[in-house]
Amino acid sequence: MALIVLCSAKGSPGVTTTALALGWVWPTALPGRRSLVVDADPAGSGVLPGFFQANAPQVGGILGLVRSGDGVEVDDLLTNAVALESSGERLVLPGIVDPAQARALAGVWSQLAHVAHDADVQGLDILVDVGRLGHLHQPSILLDRADLVVVVLRASLVSIAAARPAVGHLQELRGAGGAVVGALVGDQAPYTAKEIASELGVEIPIVVPRDAVAARMFSDGIGNWSRMARSPLLRSATAAAGQLVLRVPALAPTEGWGA
Repeated sequence: MALIVLCSAKGSPGVTTTALALGWVWPTALPGRRSLVVDADPAGSGVLPGFFQANAPQVGGILGLVRSGDGVEVDDLLTNAVALESSGERLVLPGIVDPAQARALAGVWSQLAHVAHDADVQGLDILVDVGRLGHLHQPSILLDRADLVVVVLRASLVSIAAARPAVGHLQELRGAGGAVVGALVGDQAPYTAKEIASELGVEIPIVVPRDAVAARMFSDGIGNWSRMARSPLLRSATAAAGQLVLRVPALAPTEGWGA
């Protein structure tokens, strides 16, 4: 089981859309594995009013884990998550509506980090959207214990300037062995991924091109799923999954994949 955290340093560069797109392509890009996208933004869910179009799923979500008390297990994650199709390969754990609820989630994040690393569940990987860094109640333990932290940014000077200290803080938090990489969303202008990587001192192995039509499916839940498979967004998400495999040992192919 891999734990991958996506975040941003400033603004709304597309963390939620990137996380959901990765979760969607995961079983196809990595045959034999399932994805669980955790909506962990302490500032409030972008998934509930966006992707789910304010149609609250009939599951407990993150707050359901709070009600579970101590000792959250994998079954609790699955019970409180929404399956996006009957096979259960793609799952989303909805977050909070009111930012005031974030204060109650500290224990949940600790238990989620424990489950992600200690549970022996073949083929289930967790992709966590923590939103913008710097929130009073951000899930720092997930940023610390993740197999990989992905900082999502755009090629603007404002976004790059904010990402630079954020990357430094993450590297300090995670120590020498804690990998941090970047994901560039949108046009590579006025700066390319290579130029930004040099400025930040981290790899940027993920580049997600501008694709407003497909992005709207994940940001607003609007569009035609049948036309999504060949979209630039999902093609780039598939390539991104391949890059993550190279950087996360827990994703290394094992015997039985795709069987």
